[in-house]
Amino acid sequence: MTQKDFSTYLQKSCHLDRQQCALLLNAVGRQMAKAGVEQIPVTLPGLGTFTSHKHPEYLEEDPATGRQTLYPPRITYRMQGEEEGAGRDWLDGQLAETTKTPVEEANHFVSSLAKGILTILARGEEVEVKGIGTFRTINSNQGEIQRVAYTPDEQMKELVNAPFNCFEPVTIYQK
Repeated sequence: MTQKDFSTYLQKSCHLDRQQCALLLNAVGRQMAKAGVEQIPVTLPGLGTFTSHKHPEYLEEDPATGRQTLYPPRITYRMQGEEEGAGRDWLDGQLAETTKTPVEEANHFVSSLAKGILTILARGEEVEVKGIGTFRTINSNQGEIQRVAYTPDEQMKELVNAPFNCFEPVTIYQK
């Protein structure tokens, strides 16, 4: 399902106009990225817990040329099985604060977002959420849903790695 179709689906399920739905959806993506930078786990209820892992800078040597390149740190963002309560209150609070929405409405929106993704996945469709990523199911041989797979989109990758965007790989030794 495309971003536009998913937004329409979410608008109807939350009884929001297009502008308010887009504001909340964009804010969820930004807050999830902020959590990724700060390494705060965030749970979308029923869907999973999003976590980040910081990979330190590393030195790579080309054995043929002896050239050594220093690569900057990076953060990977992923979803795993749901961890009870991890980051749920944090996300609701941040969403409410940044969008000037009551916490109860922010909570309802986050719950509806997760339920919407799961509903569409149950139909056998992929769900693309701009600023967050793509969700799809991994099925067993019997066709049952084994788990939900998540791939962060480019915007999420860039936001999570924003602290390191000013660094480039640097050649520190070359014969």
